Amino acid sequence: MKKSLEREALLSAFQDKIGYRFKNMELLEEALTHSSYANESGLSRFNERLEFLGDAVLELITSEKIYEEYPKLDEGDLTRLRSRFVCKNSLSGWAVAVKLGSIIKLGRSIIRSGATHSMEADAAEAVFGAVFLDGGYEEAKRVITSFLKMQEPDSDAVVVLDPKTELQEILQSRAMGVPYYKTVERRGPDHLLTFKVQVTLNENILATAWGNSIKEAEFKAAEAALSKI
Repeated sequence: MKKSLEREALLSAFQDKIGYRFKNMELLEEALTHSSYANESGLSRFNERLEFLGDAVLELITSEKIYEEYPKLDEGDLTRLRSRFVCKNSLSGWAVAVKLGSIIKLGRSIIRSGATHSMEADAAEAVFGAVFLDGGYEEAKRVITSFLKMQEPDSDAVVVLDPKTELQEILQSRAMGVPYYKTVERRGPDHLLTFKVQVTLNENILATAWGNSIKEAEFKAAEAALSKI
């Protein structure tokens, strides 16, 4: 009973933080249920389907917002700006701000280490999907717009590229060639894999980095390489 009341209080505080009250709390609980918890508890529903939906809703609303607010940007710049808004780092940053990690249901096998940034980012997208199903497009747009405001650049004159794109454009502008990314090591059990990626240029190693996904490791390796060139 005490745990139930504590969870109700946490969920209520979370809804206050995101500015939306769920009519169907089962949708919110599903959005916060990691597959590891569902597998151990014999549940058939967890947050991956909502994550899929939320990803699409987030991309649509972000595309609409930047299309309207950055009329001078061409398609390529809009695409890169959207990528910056909806990347895992942005999503996990929002998750930290609204204390999402503290209410994600995790299996016993990973509960001691807590939710990773990747899990938090996935849960954030699942929450967006749940808001869309529970309250419709306008409510989802309001919640996601609040998320997007945390990511806004200072000026529409400057587009922050993702590190891989930025690295490639710098190297090509110097006629140095194209960077190559290779996954050189994997560690951990299947549900907690981490990846080591190496970025090279003309067979010379520029940088290596670890990440919770290959994409994250590639981004980190690109960021490390950027600091050296």
